[in-house]
Amino acid sequence: MPNWTSTSYVFKGADDKQAKDLYEKIDSLAKMEDPLVENGFGKLWMGCLVNLLGGDWDKVYCRGEIIDYNLTDDLVSISCETAWDEMPEFRHFIEQQYPGSKIYYQVEECGNCIYATNDADGEFFKDRYCLDSYDGLEYFETIEEAAQYIGEIVGKDLKPDMREIDKAIDDYMEEHDNDDVHWMSFHRFEVYDD
Repeated sequence: MPNWTSTSYVFKGADDKQAKDLYEKIDSLAKMEDPLVENGFGKLWMGCLVNLLGGDWDKVYCRGEIIDYNLTDDLVSISCETAWDEMPEFRHFIEQQYPGSKIYYQVEECGNCIYATNDADGEFFKDRYCLDSYDGLEYFETIEEAAQYIGEIVGKDLKPDMREIDKAIDDYMEEHDNDDVHWMSFHRFEVYDD
């Protein structure tokens, strides 16, 4: 059984027609009575979209499903649940169907500590750090913001340094006998160029 990953995509078309077309195709899948392709996920399985766009879902790795989708300002936002990581073959396939387009992503999979994006400029995904804790997730654009926030929790002034923050978290959890209520894990989003 895979670790399920939260993956967010933003499709930026070469023009407004591409975004509208992709959105309408996803929407048409959602409105079908039965999935376009028989599968274990449902009508919005990624393979259904690959098939609708003229591809072979058996040749494009697309293990996951679309959970939500929106069209805003000529951009299509797609939230997915995927297996282990984001689906680069799926993403690249869609980009090929819409020449000049680009899909940006942000992926989070806490089991294997995968936190990544290809949005180097932070156009759509500005956050670069994440604190996962018993209380939920907190996101930060800068390590300075993260150090200040986490410092308030652990009761120390922290330098904006990953090692110092990680050590402060480890010490804090140890002081509280590593109980669930004080559990925290700090992560940096790796930025990939693809």
